[in-house]
Amino acid sequence: MIEVLKNILPKEINNKIILCLLDSSNWKIAKDLRNNQELLLNDLLGQSGKDSGFFVRTFDEKENIYIHSPLNLYAEIIYEIVKQHTKYKFLKPTRFNWNYYNSSSQATPHTDNNEGYYVSFVYNLNTNNGGTNINDEFYKSNVGEAILFPSNFTHSSVSQTDTKGRFNLNCVIELQRSIS
Repeated sequence: MIEVLKNILPKEINNKIILCLLDSSNWKIAKDLRNNQELLLNDLLGQSGKDSGFFVRTFDEKENIYIHSPLNLYAEIIYEIVKQHTKYKFLKPTRFNWNYYNSSSQATPHTDNNEGYYVSFVYNLNTNNGGTNINDEFYKSNVGEAILFPSNFTHSSVSQTDTKGRFNLNCVIELQRSIS
């Protein structure tokens, strides 16, 4: 089940988050499924000039990552607001990924977690004509909107053409398991 939640945070707060992201020194180029180094170099340095976007991972339970940054406070606030407005029964967040896509970024379709008791959301920090494909359905990037979906659903970023940049937060959440 896919849910779209609107007006999580006001645009002014989202702009403050973007400014905080711009000050981060932990940006990496997303590889998605491009583990082949030669293909990755060809994409980045070849004629296409494609990339999979850039990310800052500020929290990852499995990889034991926790960066002391206001970004995690913002992510936790967004998580708590989403938790209050969803039908899903959240247990705890397991990952915060902040993403940036330029107009030439092309993400590879992927899943966040293939176990059945996880849900993901993409929270959009700015409005543009890009967005997220989830199981071949397009969700436009609207500021302050969170799109929730099972983490084992195939999804990918869709590049925007009306702005130079697109920012979002991808959060992976472990769900409560019912005891039978």
